[in-house]
Amino acid sequence: MGSWRAWVWTFVGVQVAGVVVDAIWHGLLHPHFEPRTFEEMVRHLTTVHLLLYLGVIGLCAVTAWALFARPRQPGTGIALPLAFAGAMLQLEGEMWHAYVHLQLRPNPFPELIGLLGLAVVIGATIAAGRGARHAAADVRGLGHGAPRHQPRG
Repeated sequence: MGSWRAWVWTFVGVQVAGVVVDAIWHGLLHPHFEPRTFEEMVRHLTTVHLLLYLGVIGLCAVTAWALFARPRQPGTGIALPLAFAGAMLQLEGEMWHAYVHLQLRPNPFPELIGLLGLAVVIGATIAAGRGARHAAADVRGLGHGAPRHQPRG
């Protein structure tokens, strides 16, 4: 898995698994649970939400690594900086979400910010994949407008 895009999809998958765990825990196993103390909330966030948080942190790490520590891959254009910005936006949303939960004042707005950041990452990653395929086709001489045969003349 050398491509940063493969790592992005891995951490998106970790986040999806975290959301599934959260939905099962809240929806099926403990539908009426609401932590009443700071300590209960810390325990809740570090267990039930842990997989989601690991996915968010991994997404930030891999986009930072790809942007700052690796040579730029052809065809990615601004997709990688956008993916990094989206990952940072999601991290901000999830940190804010955890903070308001620790204050025992749940608020849906931070979750929306996190979801927006994730949507930016996913969109940028899809665009980067398309750009990389077009760049590879151009290198092989199969790009748009490139002649595939020698004209007679």
